[in-house]
Amino acid sequence: MKLWQQRQKGFTLVEILVSLVMASVIVVSLGALLIDMLQTETREASLNQLRQDLKAAMDMISTDLSEAVFVYNGNCLAGNGGQCGTGTRSQPLTNFLPPFPNTMNPVLAMWILEPVPYDQNRFGNGNVIPQDCNIFSGDLRTDCIALRNGRRAYTLVVYYLDTAPDPVWQGQARLLRYALRKYRTVTNNRLELNQGYVEPSGFTNFAQWPINVNTNASLQGARPIADMAQAVVVTDFIDLNWDNEGALIPCQQGIDNPFVPPYVRTPLANAGVPNSFYACVQSRGASFNNATFVYLRGNPQGLPGIRAQDEATRPVITTTVLSRSVQRKVPNF
Repeated sequence: MKLWQQRQKGFTLVEILVSLVMASVIVVSLGALLIDMLQTETREASLNQLRQDLKAAMDMISTDLSEAVFVYNGNCLAGNGGQCGTGTRSQPLTNFLPPFPNTMNPVLAMWILEPVPYDQNRFGNGNVIPQDCNIFSGDLRTDCIALRNGRRAYTLVVYYLDTAPDPVWQGQARLLRYALRKYRTVTNNRLELNQGYVEPSGFTNFAQWPINVNTNASLQGARPIADMAQAVVVTDFIDLNWDNEGALIPCQQGIDNPFVPPYVRTPLANAGVPNSFYACVQSRGASFNNATFVYLRGNPQGLPGIRAQDEATRPVITTTVLSRSVQRKVPNF
């Protein structure tokens, strides 16, 4: 056999090294491409989840607003003497809400009508409406009779923006829903009211609650208990932007149509008020249902796969809800 034929039976060391280098480059490139694809998929999944959470939160807010009997605007919350309902309010509504930590900022408050019993299961057990109101006396007996007839009770609902660090609920801020129900206990022989609850009728009304309109004194014996179990987290990863960029635009009266009733922002656009969650409440008088515009913005910071440059992507969801309540509506023919 000739010498040149013997040398063609295998690869040289140089050829093997070149092949290994080329194979390594291909594997590394494919690996980097695969990692980038996985990161992109994780990032898109996180953003999609954030958008779905924002939509679910807005659906809950919209449901409450559509059933609202009265919606408080920023003047009502601040009590600065501005227009609140059909009058003015000088005492802040926040003074009569639970003393939650100052990291919880009340944004949107309203009254709704809830069915009673609140938590009755399908077997009819648990909370039940008392069958015999004669076992009570005084105001409780009156409440019992009204409850048996109407089977409804007013509930004060407040949405908060919470900025406190939390090991379970993450992100810059969280959206919480607090409900002050009338009854703490409803059984066949017990009827107990929640601390701080005042019926929004009689000596007071929705706009002035819980102030006695005749004496200007509070009808609350004590503020509601700051029970965090009653403040349910709706969603997290809410943006925490404290600037006022564009905050007042949806709340201004239309220049081209000056007859359109103005919106009032809640909370009012003062220093230290977040711009990521707010509402604009429209008052159209007693003959019309009121409309409320709601703005909610998320922030993906801290979600899986989110890079620093991705934090600029902040999903926004808005809606305008027309209240369907007919409480104290005056027919206008």
